[in-house]
Amino acid sequence: MKQALRALLSEVYAENQVADLVERIDARVRAMPPRDERGSTWSAADILLISYADAIQGEQGAPLVHLRAFLREHLSGLVSHVHLLPFFPFTSDDGFAVSDYRALDPCNGGWSDVKGLSEDVSLVFDLVINHASSAHPYFQQFLSDTAPGNRYFYTADPDQDVTQVTRPRASPLLQAYETSVGTRWVWCTFSRDQVDWDFSNPDVLYEFVDVFLTYVERGASWMRLDAIAYLWKEIGTSCIHRPQTHAIVKLLRVVAQEVGPDIKLLTETNVPLAENLSYLGNGDEAHVVYNFSLPPLLLHALLTTNSRHLTAWCQSLPVLSDGCTYLNFTASHDGIGLRPAEGILDDQEIEELVACVKGFGGLATQRQKPDGSLSPYELNIALFDALQGTVDGKDAWQLERFLLSQGVMMALAGVPALYYNSFLAASNDLEGFEKTGRNRTLNRKKWTTVELEQRLSEPDGVPQQVLLGLRQMLQVRVAQAAFDPDALQECMDVDPRVVVLIRRCRRETQRLLCLFNLSNEDVVVERTDLGLHAHALLHAHYTQGKIHVGETQCSLSPYSIHWLEIR
Repeated sequence: MKQALRALLSEVYAENQVADLVERIDARVRAMPPRDERGSTWSAADILLISYADAIQGEQGAPLVHLRAFLREHLSGLVSHVHLLPFFPFTSDDGFAVSDYRALDPCNGGWSDVKGLSEDVSLVFDLVINHASSAHPYFQQFLSDTAPGNRYFYTADPDQDVTQVTRPRASPLLQAYETSVGTRWVWCTFSRDQVDWDFSNPDVLYEFVDVFLTYVERGASWMRLDAIAYLWKEIGTSCIHRPQTHAIVKLLRVVAQEVGPDIKLLTETNVPLAENLSYLGNGDEAHVVYNFSLPPLLLHALLTTNSRHLTAWCQSLPVLSDGCTYLNFTASHDGIGLRPAEGILDDQEIEELVACVKGFGGLATQRQKPDGSLSPYELNIALFDALQGTVDGKDAWQLERFLLSQGVMMALAGVPALYYNSFLAASNDLEGFEKTGRNRTLNRKKWTTVELEQRLSEPDGVPQQVLLGLRQMLQVRVAQAAFDPDALQECMDVDPRVVVLIRRCRRETQRLLCLFNLSNEDVVVERTDLGLHAHALLHAHYTQGKIHVGETQCSLSPYSIHWLEIR
């Protein structure tokens, strides 16, 4: 390990800084207590839930206790991993402005509650590595010019040219703070309250290696590296995807492998596909990358009933090296990012998508481009509301369209990740948005146990139908070897109203044909276009809607889903 650390650190720091840092990291890793390792390989049973620690609140017991109870009652055996969004003390951005990385916000419960949850599922923690809250003790030291915090945050001269810097927000990049030694301009990629760490200081890197290992000691199996792409700053560059950033991700991979083969890195890089895939390195960086292009392209396909762009993108996905996979999702605590659709959807198509989402009660957040102009950065809307209709307006197919979106996501190569509000068919949280004024609040509804009980009490109610439909899909999915994340995938261009996937297990003989009709009309496809020979038999594992398989053609009913084994 020391040799690997030394090589990677030499790409980042001066030689006289490397030796000491290697020894400090090595000593911290050696001090780790023995741990019970879970499986280190993927399977079709890998299903991830994205949730706030306080997503469910009740009068009796901590929110983490209620979340565990919800999982046990409704998703037992169907969810293997839970991504707990930041549950630390914070000051803004619903947890992503962390004021204490090593504490658990007592409003969520105690560390014993985290441990209890880890006994049922593997846990994913957020390492909010790019920035901290302006209330963090180290930043308070920065303001008073006290060591060590006075050297921990990135500053720049406001007269320097930063127009090349890639911005995910429209807020000013440099924010003025009054300190005991005068005004200093602090680099703030996301907001004034989120001050960026200065990783050119090796002590900052060690601080986060220590936090990383503390989270593993607290029960984390996966580590999500939040906003990792913006980590390294260098005036005169775009300050995104810098070589030093990649070297630091590789270093964390080395540390993870030393601690245990089940520790996985998930990089959060909301950028176009080629940039996103760069964080896998040569199989020596992240283990998992988000399929960030999927949410906007799938939404576009469903709203336009045209899968042309989605199919072409799917066909472009490379087969990943062993030990690496995609995280597929359609909704999360953030909005639906539009940057990953750049180069795929043209400006007119993005404008049409934005207009349609706004018509269904959503909003669009802007980002500032290098020339100073603004462009849509993400769509802010509850996914269930986003699928109320199509570009032609609202219709009666919302439930079927929503379940179809989840069916496509679950069928794709990778690990499926479902947002907790998706299980509840949540609509836009208008009351929450009115209180905060923040676009993302629309999709961050929190629930009380009373609200949940009422919401799921009607057997024929839409929320109950959604929960039941997702449960049924998950029950089927976890049992199919061809849905292993490593199973091969082929996406076929058959009809723009249809998505066609073939999944084939590498180690077993199972082949699955997955058919999805994105339209409100019957669609007929030729068997030969699906690659089916005349005598091929199809066994249905999961079906929503109807399918008729004839000698030469297959007919799919509107918004139907079919997972069929080819025999």
